[in-house]
Parts: sequence; structure tokens; C-alpha cells
Amino acid sequence: MTVTTAPGFAPTSAPGVTRPTVRLATPADLPAIEAHMRRMLAGELGGYDPALHADVDDLGGSYLGSDARALLVSTRETAGSGVVVAGTAVVRPGGPSAHHVPGWLARRYADAPTGQIGRVWVDRRERRRGVGRALALAGARWAIDRGFSPVCLHTNASVPGALAFWRAFPGALEVHDARPTDPWSTVHFEVDPRVVRSLRPAPSAAAG
Repeated sequence: MTVTTAPGFAPTSAPGVTRPTVRLATPADLPAIEAHMRRMLAGELGGYDPALHADVDDLGGSYLGSDARALLVSTRETAGSGVVVAGTAVVRPGGPSAHHVPGWLARRYADAPTGQIGRVWVDRRERRRGVGRALALAGARWAIDRGFSPVCLHTNASVPGALAFWRAFPGALEVHDARPTDPWSTVHFEVDPRVVRSLRPAPSAAAG
């Protein structure tokens, strides 16, 4: 799995070839990424909430041109359709909002250089290709390489497959299960940097 800063989507290769990639997004990618994110919100994630998803309204301002924030995109070349967005992930500084978590969890991250992985959203048609794992791993590596510690994330356990994905992710440690009182069925995790560093990068993005 390779993360690059090559501008725009990669050109389509020979007919019939599928080649997923994971890389840092560029301005040229933003319309397709926004469309993907809004499809995910509308179709699987309970809809857009301005209190939770304001970054989707301004992806460039939220993530591009910052050393502390990253927007990652996975693309796949398809025969006949060109390059499509398979999935996304983001990294941003800080832990979960103190308004939405117990006090002890907010304090856990308040005075630490915390990085948070989010928006690991894979298109339904692109699942079971290693896309989600590649995105999550790229986000974790990006955060760790920039000195974030701890690296945390949370997931909505009511979304089919979401909790199982993170429980199976290498180095993911469950730190708080907010169910059943949390309205978003949130489960919080941290990522062990030692495990992430021990994983050898795949020889190419196609390996996912």
C-alpha cells in the first residue's frame, strides 16, 4: 500500500485491469470525494448532521494544506468506468468531542498530542477488497509519523460490519463502549503504534 501526493486521479490502465490505490487527496479529487461521502451519509450513516459532518461541506479547508490534518482517498480503476472513489479516511488533531464522551475519556486526550482517524467510509460496491484496511492503516501511519500519540478513533456499532472491522484491525485496542445509552452506538478505540510500525507496507496499492 502506497500513499503518494500525485495530483488528481491516476489514469485508467488497460481494459479489464483493476488497481486500487490509497493516497493523499488533492483539490482535483474533492468533488468526487464529497459526492462519495454524501452518498455514504444518506445511504448508510443516518444522514447528514451539521454538528457532526461540517467538514464535508469544506473538505479543502478542513484537510488540505495542513501538516496536522490529512484526507486520504482510495481509488480503483474499472473497465468502462475509469477511476472511481472506493473509500476515504481522514486524520485530524484532538480526541472525540468532550460534549459526547464521559469526562474521564475527554481528559484522557485533553493534554496529549492526540490524533484521530475518521471517515473510514468504503463504498458498498468496493468492499471485501482490502480498501478499508488500507485506508485505516495509511491513516494510522500518517498520524504516528507526525508524532500523534495516542491515535484514537470511534465507530458506530449499529452500522453493519463496522465494529467487527475495528476489532479485527491490527493494534486496535477498545477503550470504551458507550452502548446502550449513546444515541450513535459509539465504541472507542486506540491504535497501538508498535503494532502499526511492525506491519510491512504492501508492495503496491493493489495488495490493499
